[in-house]
Amino acid sequence: MEIMEKKYFCRTCGGLRNQCMLFEKKKTGEEADYHFYWTKRFQLIECAGCENISFLESYGDNFMMTGNEHDGMEYYENDDIYPPYLKNGEELKQLNQVPENIRRIYRETVNAFKIESLLLTAAGFRAVIEAICNYLKIKQANLAERIDLLHSKGHLSKSESKRLHSIRFLGNKALHEIETPKPEQLAILLNIINHLLGNLFINDKMMRDKLDIAVDNYEEFTTMLLKLVKKEMIAAQISIDNILGKSRHLVSKKNYTDFTAAFVKEVKAGKYDFLEIVDETKSLFHIKSLPDLKTLWEFDI
Repeated sequence: MEIMEKKYFCRTCGGLRNQCMLFEKKKTGEEADYHFYWTKRFQLIECAGCENISFLESYGDNFMMTGNEHDGMEYYENDDIYPPYLKNGEELKQLNQVPENIRRIYRETVNAFKIESLLLTAAGFRAVIEAICNYLKIKQANLAERIDLLHSKGHLSKSESKRLHSIRFLGNKALHEIETPKPEQLAILLNIINHLLGNLFINDKMMRDKLDIAVDNYEEFTTMLLKLVKKEMIAAQISIDNILGKSRHLVSKKNYTDFTAAFVKEVKAGKYDFLEIVDETKSLFHIKSLPDLKTLWEFDI
């Protein structure tokens, strides 16, 4: 197969690449009274490097010309590659680690960006932030306050919070003032959203089985504790220290005291039906069965 004269985008390689044509169907038409003539070409093309297959649709007519009288005029065609691809920015990998509702909105937004629906893209990025706030139970009257709470509750750094406000500003202009953003602006916002989702939902999960991660909030502590309850512990009397084992070092001394007290209080209140207290002062428990983690912690499963 011969290499085509023009390079086209390969979604696998991530850039313009030499292509080979596998199949072509050509259609022409005219409106003679107006001296108007057009051509459509439909081609199945294959990347000369990775052999990825794409569909190319090209359109041209006798009014589509570029250049000037001094340098000469040339006909050109409009090319569309399918499936659509991002011309600016990069789509997030490991998206399966992101909660379903956020993942769905993200995909719809990126798809809008691929087909250059710029107003919808800006609104979509704003909606991603709203979905993150909903998931993390950050409920406030308006998005500006919710973003600030993401920072004050420790989910974001101050710099990350300021970046999210930039997304809010652009989304508001798109929604309320119908001001179309530039693709370059949206590419920056996509990068910010990717970084945010990575920090909140992906990086820790990727590290979890390979590196020790400090446990510095009560939800993480209880999740870790209950995941460490093993079948052989059933019917035994065991302390929190023994359940945690080597994972005890992931919790600071002060947090360990506070978290243990809070956990004992929850057990006394009947939150965990697979546990009962044997000795409150020693944080000693009787384990009756394995915990049902899926019903207890949707966040971390």
